[in-house]
Amino acid sequence: MDRVIFTDESTFTSANDGPVLVYRPQEQRYNPQYMSTCKHSGRVSVNCWCWISHEGAGILHHIEGHLDGLQYQHILQNVMVPSVQMLYPEGMIHLQQDHSSVHDSRVVLEWLSRQADVELLDRPPRAPDMNPIKNMWSEVKRTLQETWPILPPRNSDELWTLVSDACDEVASSTRYIQSLIESMTR
Repeated sequence: MDRVIFTDESTFTSANDGPVLVYRPQEQRYNPQYMSTCKHSGRVSVNCWCWISHEGAGILHHIEGHLDGLQYQHILQNVMVPSVQMLYPEGMIHLQQDHSSVHDSRVVLEWLSRQADVELLDRPPRAPDMNPIKNMWSEVKRTLQETWPILPPRNSDELWTLVSDACDEVASSTRYIQSLIESMTR
């Protein structure tokens, strides 16, 4: 497990989309005192890609626009491979990703088949997603929620800065990332 690279994408938004718990007296459901408006205009989001290994978290990459096979192949070739090779200068890169249609696109699979130093690990077709980076994304979102500014970000650049800072904070704990990787054997 110490030379396996786990990759995944995540989306972050400037809106709090989670449920809101409200305590109010009975039969006061529509009393304006116990209601809040839900504002959706002005919401911004950013899509991110990252990798982790037993040695820690890798590069956080900002995905521009809609992720497709060509863009994902570009990320693997120009972000993942060089940054992983800095960590593991010799030997095979064992790549684990989920069943996203982008990951399984023809352009990505053809590119991977031409890479002598990248081995795509098999995964069962109907297995639950057991990628430990999902837990890292959850921790980044929790950290982001704890440090959320009073005024939400007005644009994607401001949101990207907040996400990047939260990711840096989580990634700085190599022990945490190692515990995620080690949990795979359990």
